[in-house]
Amino acid sequence: MGGVTLASSISGSLDAKNIVLGVLEKSLTLGGIANMIQRVEVPELTANIPVGTIPTGMADLQEWEHSEVYGSDFSYVAFSLLKDRIKLGVSDEAQYKSKVGDPLAIQKNSAASRLAYMLETKVITALKTNPQTGAAAAVWNSGHPIADLATAVNAIRPFKADFVIMPSAVWAIYAANADISGAGVPYMSDKPGALTRVPGLGMDIFVCDNGLTAKTCIVGSSQAPCAVQGVGPVKVRQFDSESGGTVYQMDVFRQVVAPILKNPTNNMGCYILTSVIS
Repeated sequence: MGGVTLASSISGSLDAKNIVLGVLEKSLTLGGIANMIQRVEVPELTANIPVGTIPTGMADLQEWEHSEVYGSDFSYVAFSLLKDRIKLGVSDEAQYKSKVGDPLAIQKNSAASRLAYMLETKVITALKTNPQTGAAAAVWNSGHPIADLATAVNAIRPFKADFVIMPSAVWAIYAANADISGAGVPYMSDKPGALTRVPGLGMDIFVCDNGLTAKTCIVGSSQAPCAVQGVGPVKVRQFDSESGGTVYQMDVFRQVVAPILKNPTNNMGCYILTSVIS
């Protein structure tokens, strides 16, 4: 009909766009670890992108005292993005019989969780590439987690370590340790996905099992940066299935790269503590 926009006219653009935006926005709120690393746009999938560090400054200069120019150091990161794919489907019967709400709602939440899981796995894999590393002084069943974590913090300086990733088994021992349980009121975190903070060190604690080596934990600095995510385009397709239904396909192009800054060969922004539990 002339001058009238029908639902069928926008079903391939507006509906599909809303679905993918809902999934991606939800995945961002779930992907707590991924929010702790830097992100750069890589719209053409491949690129060498400069990542800058904090510039050197001069303190306590006298009147008319000369100073050199100290800009940021740049490390060029090579990206070659591949795609993660999610497919959602809703049958004709589900659409017709749906009495309340969106028949895709459950699938959208599940898809968001899967995208977040895949991205967190990429982050952990990148952080495990040439990190600084060292063993805990003693297992955390009876040792001192804060002292071991402080060693990792010192190794990352001059950058500020601001997060630690633990597998579930390590978290259980850490939380039960006398030094931690006796620290009083829990140090709460405002970072999405973080459970709490390390007393005295201010690092947000994330618990994650996808790809993290058992009996270890990762201390990282988002400032360093410990890793960088290359963010590419998102391609959405919507098509009818011969089986009777509608399929939505999302291809999300992304890559996580580390190390960025090396000291001299290991990641300056990442430290892995080993043998933290028996």
